[in-house]
Amino acid sequence: MSYKLIVSDVDGCISPEESVGWDHHAFHELAERVRGKAFTICTGRPQPYVEVLLKLLDVGLPAICENGAVFYDLEHNAPTLAPGVTPDAIAALRTIRAHIERSILPGRAGAAIQYGKEAQISVFSADPALIDPMADQVRAFVDSTRFSEGARFGEGARFQIDSSHYYLNISIAGVSKGSALSALLKTLKVEPSECAVIGDTSGDLPMRDHAGFFGCPANATEAVQGVADYVSPDRDIRGLLDILSRID
Repeated sequence: MSYKLIVSDVDGCISPEESVGWDHHAFHELAERVRGKAFTICTGRPQPYVEVLLKLLDVGLPAICENGAVFYDLEHNAPTLAPGVTPDAIAALRTIRAHIERSILPGRAGAAIQYGKEAQISVFSADPALIDPMADQVRAFVDSTRFSEGARFGEGARFQIDSSHYYLNISIAGVSKGSALSALLKTLKVEPSECAVIGDTSGDLPMRDHAGFFGCPANATEAVQGVADYVSPDRDIRGLLDILSRID
């Protein structure tokens, strides 16, 4: 069928997960294919990164940043916080970030906080084996810390702590790519059945519940491939182009 909105993740779909140069020929092909189409991106990346991509791809629709915590579009050039992102939660995230910088990152070579985020924390590790131990330390800190008026955020599942290939992500519970996509669909007056989504890791799975089609490239995790409507035989952006050919 013809979809009124196509939404793609970035890392692992438009670009490789690794910090390497992009396939410029494939990116040019993508830009030509989505120009003037109802296409946008949903990513864990911060707003400035998303702004550049929207300009390169000439995307006029709102995009989703920070794993569902922030909306941004070129027309208004003003990021907005998604539903569920409160000042108290952001203040608590800043406390968690300070703890990570002070007590978790020292001594872990190749691990660093991703700069530029306002409503989510992402920690990059060149060694994926470091991610689970860091996640355990973050959970222990969240569970034992009183952030405001005696409330323990961890016991109330106020934060979601998960990971992708190279990132540990700390998000506000209830704020995800899925919740943001649901809000975007309402704004654009598009039904979930009229939306197609492309993703590659567990952080993209919440979007599946708000789409009529969910596809993934060959490099997607087993969990994602297991529930996808279509798994491309190609990786990264070549896989995305293959998927677009099938649904456009």
